[in-house]
Amino acid sequence: MRTQSQITGINTDLKGSIDVACIGMLTPAEVYVVDQMPDWNTGTSWKGRADFISDDAAIVACCIKKWGLVSGLVCNKLGNDISGQNVIDELESLGIIGQFIKDENLTTPYEIVISDSRGGRTYIWDRKEDILSTMEVADTSIIEMAKCAYADWYDYPHNLTAIKEVLHQNIPLLINIEDQYQNFDSIKELVGLATWVQCTPNQTNNRHRRDETCSQLLKEGVEGVIFTGSEEGCMWVTNSESFAVKAPSIDLVDANGAGAVLSSGFLYGYSKGWDSETSCKFAVSAASLQCQEISPSALPVQRILEVSQGLETVRF
Repeated sequence: MRTQSQITGINTDLKGSIDVACIGMLTPAEVYVVDQMPDWNTGTSWKGRADFISDDAAIVACCIKKWGLVSGLVCNKLGNDISGQNVIDELESLGIIGQFIKDENLTTPYEIVISDSRGGRTYIWDRKEDILSTMEVADTSIIEMAKCAYADWYDYPHNLTAIKEVLHQNIPLLINIEDQYQNFDSIKELVGLATWVQCTPNQTNNRHRRDETCSQLLKEGVEGVIFTGSEEGCMWVTNSESFAVKAPSIDLVDANGAGAVLSSGFLYGYSKGWDSETSCKFAVSAASLQCQEISPSALPVQRILEVSQGLETVRF
């Protein structure tokens, strides 16, 4: 037996009626914020906690909707249990478009994040094959209505069916490959399907290495690269322009999910018809301000805009 929530709330004949279609794993999650990670086999007190919907594709879908646009989600099935029902209820209360299915043969996954005041985090998640494989048969009909789409490297290859539908519909796609450019052979197929790629530096990255990575990605046919840099903001690189947007000064609380909020900000700007600089400034502002809150947050658009207008852009 299985139960499901039907795709509702939108005219399925209207091209472009969904601003951002997000493709990826769906799981309930919670984050605990501590001053610093405790040593193994010891403990510490937490300063705050929050429940949220994860993974990154779901975070993007929630942010886009909370900012007043229309978002859709192509995702895995959930268990026919209380956790699964709670996630579906929240998605539907937000008005996120998608087909959210409960299956009694599955158990809803769960994620626990511990985040520290220095911007680090660790997480424990439940990504079993029986859950991941359900993405391969997910309903992709919302994709043909989208202006743009989002996907993550870590859902590959289970997200390929939906990604190929994005390409079939000739819809621009942002894929977050994080630091996997270091293992380029493993994500080369994904890169070849992306319009834009979002990268995250590792601990040993420097500006020269980032430039090399951007050049490699552009040679593979990517139109634009967003290279995030935490407190450094982000770089935007294409074959015709390159610049960096510097991040504002903040009081860091929780950086968990900041990369997904940055992705959301860029796609929000694209959906609004903004140019790349305005979109990147909004993205950096949104991600930075989120780090002052507990859990991935879609803060008010006006507040994000006010901060973004004061950010410095350095062209090179």
